[in-house]
Amino acid sequence: MASSSTIRYFLNQGPSLWLLVLVWTVIFSLTESAITIQLKGEAGGNVTFKCPVDNKRTVSWFYFQRGDVFLNGCHASRTIPNPILENTRLEPNSTHVHMFRLNISDSGMYRCIIQYNDIITEDKIQLTVTAPYSKPTATKSCDDVRCLVTCASYGGYPGIKVEWIIPGSRNTNSPPWKVENNTQVSHQSTMLVDSSSTVNFNCSNGELKNLSCSVGNVTSDLFSVCNPEVKPNSYTPLKIAAPCVVLLLIVIAVVLCCWHKKGQTGKDCRENGNKEELKYLKELCKKEGEKEDPVDDFNAP
Repeated sequence: MASSSTIRYFLNQGPSLWLLVLVWTVIFSLTESAITIQLKGEAGGNVTFKCPVDNKRTVSWFYFQRGDVFLNGCHASRTIPNPILENTRLEPNSTHVHMFRLNISDSGMYRCIIQYNDIITEDKIQLTVTAPYSKPTATKSCDDVRCLVTCASYGGYPGIKVEWIIPGSRNTNSPPWKVENNTQVSHQSTMLVDSSSTVNFNCSNGELKNLSCSVGNVTSDLFSVCNPEVKPNSYTPLKIAAPCVVLLLIVIAVVLCCWHKKGQTGKDCRENGNKEELKYLKELCKKEGEKEDPVDDFNAP
């Protein structure tokens, strides 16, 4: 606003210059009132619209609108119906409007319209609703030649691309990695965005350490690629079964061998027993025959 000394100076210069000062003052006042108030909030959170008010004047009514749609407000001489926007509440005896459970769709321009006894004023408040991204996670798929690493972060707004943080990559003209894709997918119902990117790392130069990726101001844990991995021993069913089969065959062979020897010993014992019995019978028969011969001679005619 022009100072009183400046205005007095222009008054002394004549009416034309005074008119110029008046026009300049009006333009300056309109510029001041046209400034849009910026308000930021997060999805799921709360904000308060503090509509400017002249406390030296009497307020006849206050309307809080989005475009031409009435959302909340008050009137000195009549009752205002329930607010159209259910997640808003007007603070009593003030022009402060609280908005709860913010959605991305709540972003936009809002109007604070106040009727005093002698004038109507309007101020604009631009609400910007954002959503923080989840901590990015990196997943790797590697072979002896390359590593494909995908970095993903979910549920943020607005859409932000994944940024790869690779130490020393700016000091070479041909970095051993290439960004394959960098995409953002928006969910229609919530407008929240999932951001992901895949990088192809060339492993010909060996291991790369202390890598990370970020989305907005959220950064992943550090990770390495192309590192030689120690593969654990893989015990397949065949490798486990083979020694068992060999051991089982050895046991069976030992059992059969013992059984065969035992059977052979029994057979020999039986054959030897039979021979002894036959010999004994022959001798017994021979003795009996010798006893019978004298009797026969005595009884002979």
